[in-house]
Amino acid sequence: MKKSTWKSKLLCISMAVATSLLTSNLYAANKPISKKEAKRWCAKKEWANGFAPVPYKGTDCVEFATQYAKNKELWDKMFSWMAQNDLLNMPEGTYPIDGKRCYIKISNSQTRDASKSKVESHRQYIDLQYVAKGTERFGIINPKDATPVTEYKPDVIHYTAKKIKYVDSKPDFFFLFFPNDYHQALVKAEKEEIVRLIVAKIEYIP
Repeated sequence: MKKSTWKSKLLCISMAVATSLLTSNLYAANKPISKKEAKRWCAKKEWANGFAPVPYKGTDCVEFATQYAKNKELWDKMFSWMAQNDLLNMPEGTYPIDGKRCYIKISNSQTRDASKSKVESHRQYIDLQYVAKGTERFGIINPKDATPVTEYKPDVIHYTAKKIKYVDSKPDFFFLFFPNDYHQALVKAEKEEIVRLIVAKIEYIP
């Protein structure tokens, strides 16, 4: 057998072992994973259950991997539902995935000027926000640049922010906002428009 063939086989075996170790590490009880491991796990998309879009490149992959490991059945159920349903054409409304632990809101929503959109964060739920049609500009805020302007009322608190990074949505990726991911939604991009917005609320486990 040619040396190159052996090298190819050894490479495949090494990759399989690495994947196995990564999976074992992810599901080990209370065992944290590194940023490098989390990014590899995120890129493999074994969590996706057929849902095509990928997380925004700035997603906290460590938090995503950690929350998924703590609540795998719920995340799998949610991603499977999103993969199996026609998100573009199904009726607007709220769709229960698992009682109050996870539900999905589908709406045709109007974008607006940034001055009319509040900066917010959540504690009980993770926000998955996916724009299936149109362009929505999302503001991403570092907590150190934000000042609360309201008291917390389940499940939201609002802020003013001295610095905001804006990212325009695309139908090939989604945003995940964890409790430390302060965000501003429904901001217009080049123009005001109606966007097809899918928001999944997923139970957060501290």
